[in-house]
Amino acid sequence: MTGGTSQGGGSVSSTRYRQQINIGEGTAGNRMSSSRFRMLPGVLAAAESSAVTTPLSDLDVHVVKAKTSAGGAVIAAGAWQPDAAPFFFWESPAAGIEVVGYSYAIDTEPDDTIDTAGTSWDVAAATPGTLTDGQHRFSVKAFNTAGASGAAAMFEIWVDATPPAITSYVPTAGQLLAASGTRVTVTTSDLASGVDPDAILVQVNGRPSAHRFDASAGVITVSPEAFAEGVNSIEIRLADAVGNAPAPLIWSFTLDATPPSGTITINGGADTTTSVYVTLSLTAEDAVSGVARMLLSNEQAGPYVEEPFGTPRELWRLNAVRGAQRVWVKFADVAGNVSAPVFDDISLWLLSPETVITGGPSGATLSPSAMFSFMCPEGGCVFSYAFDHDAWSAWSSQMTVERTGLATGNHYFRVKAAKESNSTSGIQADEEDPSPAERTWVVGVNAPVWPSLQGPPIKLWRLD
Repeated sequence: MTGGTSQGGGSVSSTRYRQQINIGEGTAGNRMSSSRFRMLPGVLAAAESSAVTTPLSDLDVHVVKAKTSAGGAVIAAGAWQPDAAPFFFWESPAAGIEVVGYSYAIDTEPDDTIDTAGTSWDVAAATPGTLTDGQHRFSVKAFNTAGASGAAAMFEIWVDATPPAITSYVPTAGQLLAASGTRVTVTTSDLASGVDPDAILVQVNGRPSAHRFDASAGVITVSPEAFAEGVNSIEIRLADAVGNAPAPLIWSFTLDATPPSGTITINGGADTTTSVYVTLSLTAEDAVSGVARMLLSNEQAGPYVEEPFGTPRELWRLNAVRGAQRVWVKFADVAGNVSAPVFDDISLWLLSPETVITGGPSGATLSPSAMFSFMCPEGGCVFSYAFDHDAWSAWSSQMTVERTGLATGNHYFRVKAAKESNSTSGIQADEEDPSPAERTWVVGVNAPVWPSLQGPPIKLWRLD
């Protein structure tokens, strides 16, 4: 400190202190000044003296900091950190001798109520005792004995005390997948410091796996090449930028990308059959999810009849055409994989007779009655017939049938022949003509040119 005095009315000055001295009549006009304090010793009977007002700027708080606790580590301002219960402390203003207390606040301006006479505030001792995650601003200002306050000092603290969350993942636990190219995705969320890409660890079946992380979407993607047929176990570990880490996510799913394999045999491997109805022996296996369904057809291009997998499949109907026949089958597993079709062949030698309609109406007629005659070239046949939507009649050797009182409109007649050809009594399915003869005609129309209709309007149709 440097300074000088003069008893004759000079000044006393210093680079570190502010002083004002009234030493007597001769020094009443002198002053001692400093940037840190002001002194007024005075002497009774001084000729001149005046009241001194402290500048408000001297009450400004300039320094405020934070630690993890009173004796803990320093917390950097404006940077994410995990301590939600910091210890704030500050330095007294320049005119600290006149300060009687401080007002402080979080995320707002301090009010005019003194909160403490000390120079610190421990959040852990307050209620609720922690700050919420996010960016906060702590402010403090000082008050003097006159109730005046200086400018507040501010400390910006960023709190992230919550681990990241895993909000969803695909595929779900226990899911069965059929596509080998399916990707595993895990969606994460951290509203404060964000997920640290370098802290992400992915293990598939106990081995570290390559992955990608989209920070903007918070999505971790695991390459499909990491997965094998069967059960796959996945473990995901992650943390945010300040080290908060949730419990690892562990789950499994099953991958079945290989279709079943199987065989088909017709009538136990026989070369020929005399019946359009055959028995199919089927075998199939699937190593992961198991065989669930089979799809059968007499044509490779289909259509296929889908049924639960089972063996044997009895009474499968071949095409009612003499000669070589082929049955195709495809197998499907529980995951939905469908195999390529496999087949077996057999030759069909039909024992059933042919059916021929020898007489009866066709085209158009005005008659409400119809008589049909029919026969089988093989001879010794029995016949079953049906008009329109009627059920098939009982088997009979009768070779004619008549129907009267037919309504105006379209009509349809079918007849099939059958002949006993085995030792089993009664007509069996393979003893009847698989392709019945049929005839359609219209009642109520003048034949043959149909010049007019008698009765209500008529639609032309046939029953398929």
